[in-house]
Amino acid sequence: MEIVEQFVLGKHGDPDVCEDAIVVTAEHAAVIDGATDVSGRRYGNVAGGWWAMAACRDAVRRLPSDVDPYTAVAAMTADLAARVDSTLTAAERPSAAVTVYSRARREIWQVGDAGFAYRGLPASVGQPRKLVDQVAASFRAAVLAAGAAAGTISIDRVVEVDPGQLAARALTGRQGALRNSIGPYGFAAIDGRPVPPSLVVVHPVPADVDELVIASDGYPVIGETLAESESKLALLLEKDPWCLAELAGTKGVLPGQMSFDDRAYLRIRLPAR
Repeated sequence: MEIVEQFVLGKHGDPDVCEDAIVVTAEHAAVIDGATDVSGRRYGNVAGGWWAMAACRDAVRRLPSDVDPYTAVAAMTADLAARVDSTLTAAERPSAAVTVYSRARREIWQVGDAGFAYRGLPASVGQPRKLVDQVAASFRAAVLAAGAAAGTISIDRVVEVDPGQLAARALTGRQGALRNSIGPYGFAAIDGRPVPPSLVVVHPVPADVDELVIASDGYPVIGETLAESESKLALLLEKDPWCLAELAGTKGVLPGQMSFDDRAYLRIRLPAR
């Protein structure tokens, strides 16, 4: 594997609090996206998303070359489990989404919504979006639309407090209970508890693919190059800073932030088979 491009930038511009990371070893390449922890719980001096990201990062660095996807997921799970209080409820647990490429198996392993792309792959395959997030985003948008219609807020400018985001916490603050559960609203992430095998996506990379991109969901569109991805993000942020339309999500861009989320982009060249 050859790194063609890699880039990580936190939404605050401060690398010390960025919860996204890239790991590339001789055998594996991964993008890790620590989940925003709305509980406010701290681990040492860092937030839960950073804590979960660091555990997954360290585990990926130690993966043996011939590891299978489920053993790899179990290794990340065990590493995080060793770093958190076992009595935490599901909703309280720090978590991370992880997408890994295995050179030996020529497979992508996806746990959660860190995306991947290569030429010819539909975005709907490589960039899944969990249903519970879509519901929360729609609810947030409706709250903001109601506020705008009532004249209590203006969506022409970004403000310090997003009433839609606060309202959506009725769901986002609870959705951790759905993590690693089977059902219409269930979703996968590394949180120190077992990940059901059916929630681990194993995607073989076709033999004719020579370049692969892995990126966190801070990139709404994964381009073939970093410049293309950054350009599309910039255009969407200018058009939709509240993240209500093309960027519909559970949060917008607050004052002082560079985007709605941290972002990580990795483009690698794959050896010929």
